[in-house]
Formats: sequence, C-alpha cells, structure tokens
Amino acid sequence: MVNLTLSGKRIIFRILNLIMKADSIINPAEVEYMDKIFDSFQLELSEFDHMEDVEIEELINGFSFFSTETKEYAKQLFIEMAECDGYVDPREMELIRSIIGNK
Repeated sequence: MVNLTLSGKRIIFRILNLIMKADSIINPAEVEYMDKIFDSFQLELSEFDHMEDVEIEELINGFSFFSTETKEYAKQLFIEMAECDGYVDPREMELIRSIIGNK
C-alpha cells in the first residue's frame, strides 16, 4: 500500500464519498466498501462531521499534488468504489474522470 499522509487519506476518502453519492443511490455494498477504507486508513469518526464542507475543486486541487504512485492507488480505489455495487453509473465515471483527468 502507498504511504499516505492524513491529508491524503482525507482527500481520497472524501472523493470516495462523492463517488458513492454520484448516482443518488447508496448501496449497502458501497457503505461496506467505505467502512473497509475507513478502517484501513485508520480515520477517526470525526472525519464524517465535515464531509460535505469541502468543495470538489479543493479535492481536485489536493489530488493534483499527489505523487504518480498515489494517484494510481487512488484511481484504483475510485474504480473499485464505482464497481462495488455491481453497476458502474456514468455519473460515477464522469466524476472520476473530472478528478483524475481524462487519462
């Protein structure tokens, strides 16, 4: 696993939250995936308190400063989030592309 800073973990976790909500349907598999990431990142419950306070532009800007290795790791997590409910909604992919670029 990539060595992430707390700030990097927060950025990725918040982006995953946006991806989960992109299709307006929160599937139990998505919640389970978020729980798994939450545990692996060793985040505090307070991370949820201000989840909605961060603008997408701020997250994209933070993501842009990640190393190539961290970007690839995050991209993998984003794709797994989009796929975990068994259906990749075009809105999820559009959001992912807006964050990682059209690579």
